[in-house]
Amino acid sequence: MSDATNPQRDQAERMLRVMQSQQRMTQSRLVRSYVVLLVVWAAAWAIGFGALYLSAVPDPLVPAAAAWPVFAACIVLAIVWSITTGVRSASSGIRGASRIQGMLYGWSWTVAMVGASILLAGIQRTGLPPETAAVLYPGMFALVVGILYLGGGALWRSLPQYVLGVVFIAVAGIATFLGTPVHYLVYAVAGPIAMLVVAVLLGRGVLPLEPRRDTA
Repeated sequence: MSDATNPQRDQAERMLRVMQSQQRMTQSRLVRSYVVLLVVWAAAWAIGFGALYLSAVPDPLVPAAAAWPVFAACIVLAIVWSITTGVRSASSGIRGASRIQGMLYGWSWTVAMVGASILLAGIQRTGLPPETAAVLYPGMFALVVGILYLGGGALWRSLPQYVLGVVFIAVAGIATFLGTPVHYLVYAVAGPIAMLVVAVLLGRGVLPLEPRRDTA
């Protein structure tokens, strides 16, 4: 190898190290953001569904007039946090196909949730009994969340997202079979536990968030 080749090789190696360092920093930021997002949603489910359960038991500990606003506030705050996290992730150095995938996947949540809401509103107009609506509404949204997580896990080959999708679908099925008001307790306990377990495993590096990500 000639002497002129060595400086070029050294420069190429330095550039490679810089790119690898930037990739690790981007991945670390994404993991932290996703862990915090899971904790936020776990708290929203625990507090929101917990309030609904305490308002629906035979001797209510929380008035129904207060439980539903608490539930709505928790979900809205979690959605706002998700949007903020998505916007920050989009500007965190991710480029190319990965950025487009993330943008389309993020919009798929909005489209799916709006579609589920319209579907449920249509069913409600047919004279759906309140007891059935109380079971159907959270079950539908938990099912949609589970399917979206399955899609995200398959899209990015992300095991944590895929596992969460399976758990949410299982929780929706079990809670629906148990009926009201126990189903609220299932959502308040099982969902947050699954999210917190995944958050801890991600934070400790036991589970990788995304095996492959193009940051170039």
